[in-house]
Amino acid sequence: MAKKTPPSARAYEVSDRVPLQAAVRPYQRDRRAPLVRPLRIYTLDPSVSDRLGGVATVLVPYEKLEPGPIGSLFKVSWDGAPAPLEAGALDLDDPHVLLSSGLSPTPSDGRFHLQMVYAVCSLTYAAFRRALGRDIGWATAAPAEGPLRLVVRPFGFRGRNAGYSREAGDLSFGYFRAGREPAGFTVQEGLICTALSHDIIAHETTHALLDGLRSSFLSPTNVDVPAFHEGFADLVALFLHFTYADVVEQAIRESRGSVTRGSLLTDLAREFGYGRSRAGRAAALRSGVDVEGVAAFDSDVPPSKDNGPKRYDATMEPHALGSVLVSAVFEAFTTVVKRKTERFFRIAGLDPHAVGRAPLSDALVKAIAQEASDVAGQFLNICIRALDYCPPADMELGEYLRALMTADGDLERSDKWGFREALMRSFRRRHIFPAHVQFMTEDAVRWHSPEVTLRVPGLAFRELRFDGEPGRAADVEELVRQAHALGRFVTDPRYARVFQLVAPGASLPKGVIQAPPALVQSVRVTRRAAPDGRILFDLVAEVTQSCTIQREGELFEMNGGCTVVIDPQGEVRYAIYKRFDSERRRARQHAAMRGPLKAFWRKSGRRFLLQPNVLRRLHALT
Repeated sequence: MAKKTPPSARAYEVSDRVPLQAAVRPYQRDRRAPLVRPLRIYTLDPSVSDRLGGVATVLVPYEKLEPGPIGSLFKVSWDGAPAPLEAGALDLDDPHVLLSSGLSPTPSDGRFHLQMVYAVCSLTYAAFRRALGRDIGWATAAPAEGPLRLVVRPFGFRGRNAGYSREAGDLSFGYFRAGREPAGFTVQEGLICTALSHDIIAHETTHALLDGLRSSFLSPTNVDVPAFHEGFADLVALFLHFTYADVVEQAIRESRGSVTRGSLLTDLAREFGYGRSRAGRAAALRSGVDVEGVAAFDSDVPPSKDNGPKRYDATMEPHALGSVLVSAVFEAFTTVVKRKTERFFRIAGLDPHAVGRAPLSDALVKAIAQEASDVAGQFLNICIRALDYCPPADMELGEYLRALMTADGDLERSDKWGFREALMRSFRRRHIFPAHVQFMTEDAVRWHSPEVTLRVPGLAFRELRFDGEPGRAADVEELVRQAHALGRFVTDPRYARVFQLVAPGASLPKGVIQAPPALVQSVRVTRRAAPDGRILFDLVAEVTQSCTIQREGELFEMNGGCTVVIDPQGEVRYAIYKRFDSERRRARQHAAMRGPLKAFWRKSGRRFLLQPNVLRRLHALT
């Protein structure tokens, strides 16, 4: 006889993460306040020459700041500056600093390090807010008093690393000495500060934002989960390169029109990689290009084995597997750029196939650079928006492809330039396939709506309350009300199976020995602008259920549940779920905890428990 959940048990609970969404309140601009704050930064890191666009003045969303700087989202700490650096609280609202667009970029002034991390953290947050159309909360615990801010420590520790910690509620950047045989542009035994690397700052901020959006993605239940965290953070940093016009133009000019040959654009964390390099061999930490010459592949002819891209392999170390995701998305990007810029070559009377061989006029360089920047912005938006279409736990790279297809297809029906076609092709070339999909076509890869019409009482937009705009809930009480409305519906015995939840009184799936109440993790509004000017609104929510699995005498928790996307009328558009009754999932997770991901788990008796500070443990693997 099958085991059942107690019929008297609570059907669901509301996670502490729901009110946390309201604990972060970005600055609400006074109509008389400026829109932006100009600040100077290193576009990549101190190793890049000003001639190559190494310094830029960026426009950071304006907010009133306390000395630190301390704003509504970030609190920058000046403690721990290593000799010979000196640092104290930086007042970016000082009139002299304001008039000069912040401090002049220099590694020797500890206060500039504070400006650098504040600016890049703010720009990264703004990119997410722009793509999703809402405020993003932090996953760390709210303080007893005052607003919830992420602490940023540019002088966090001595070491060749940087990291985000949910437990500490901070981003911590390391510093170290280069070797005696310097590589690249580093000085012999010179000081390398990761807080001066645009890519590392954007990468770590993305980890924090992803954790705020998808808390269960911090649980490494299969190798794809940490690989996705790393790969996605690299993608954000990579596409942000294209917001710096001087860098893009110089890279296009020197590569004579090729996006993939401009290492300024494709390399990540150059100085950091140089500082770690041995025997004088200069190498960036990672690159978005895996195979030279086929990065803009736009043919159905498969490449040879000797000239092929990196392919998915579940035995890969997470950073290496994440780089497969990065190269897949970046190849799709370069393919679209190539398609869209061929016409510029023809107008200029040049053969589009002669890219990289002939010098280009300044006008042509600017036109290609602008197009590349625009496409990069579109890809960045697609990558971020896809997070709303991912399952709530146990992420797989193939599922991210499904999320990309659905996120873009919801906004852009025609796909004139083949964004989605390019993504499917590049994922297929790297053997990243979605599970349970029979055809590698757009209609088959996209998520599908439930077979029956489901309308959730209390969640139509006319019933929601907002704080001035749809991207900001009215208050904690309203968020909790929305969470309860969703929880009651998805755990209703009539509908629980649609959302892959075990309702009270229902039979437990095979292999599941305990099923606690479902947990409503988040409820949030998303607002997206389509290319044709349409504004689309949805309600996106996560519901998880962590069931106890017994396998080979050992116990572990396995998350199921679904991501629910609800339209303004309260109708369920998508229920993107993870099944409990999957032997494939159980076997994979159990093997991962005992094998390639054992650094993230410990045993207490027969039970596997997750270790703290997952991302710092992940970074320690490099």
